Amino acid sequence: MNKKLSSTAVLLMGALALAGTVQNATAAPGAIFSATGATINAGGPGSGSINDTLNQRGLSSGYTSDVTNFNAYIATNPLHTLTFSTYEWFGNASTTTASVTYDLGSVRSFDRLALWNEESSGIGLLDLWTSVDGTTFTSLASVTPFDNPLADYPAEVFSVGATARYVRFDMSHCPQSNPGSYPSCAIGEVAFRSADVPEPAMLGLLGLGLVGLVGSRRRKAV
Repeated sequence: MNKKLSSTAVLLMGALALAGTVQNATAAPGAIFSATGATINAGGPGSGSINDTLNQRGLSSGYTSDVTNFNAYIATNPLHTLTFSTYEWFGNASTTTASVTYDLGSVRSFDRLALWNEESSGIGLLDLWTSVDGTTFTSLASVTPFDNPLADYPAEVFSVGATARYVRFDMSHCPQSNPGSYPSCAIGEVAFRSADVPEPAMLGLLGLGLVGLVGSRRRKAV
């Protein structure tokens, strides 16, 4: 087989596979989206529901997941209520660590994380891990969230990017020192920004172009 023809065919298959993957994405580039579920790995069950950290209940204004532009929404400075009941999640009392895994529903590409760090206890140090299968996790980043004052509190945005289905929050150094009124880790709300990906139509054109290139080289070889 002609070596050039073989390498072109490999490129074609890769491009078509990538196109199929991107077509499964539902979010507009730069859109804000929430996780579809969450599991408490350690430091729980705690107080409140972990689902209250992804359902927008505590936010002063909501968004449409996978539709609303992330940057535009964050620019409006949506605040999270300081009220605990049905709006926030706290780990077990008298603990300094906790771990939660967020399920994005499918393998997604994201490049920002918005965290409303609970104002009373919060997270002192956050180690982020990602996984595509929920079993093997890879370290993404370690961040130090802002210690919010005892009032309705804003989101803090971290520039972290990955392609994964699961994002694990390993929390430590809880509670934060100011005001630190409850000894545990706590989360207000979590959201992500969909990363820009090639348009499926463009990938389709790339595939068609490579098909033509393969045909052309085959004719020349003959």
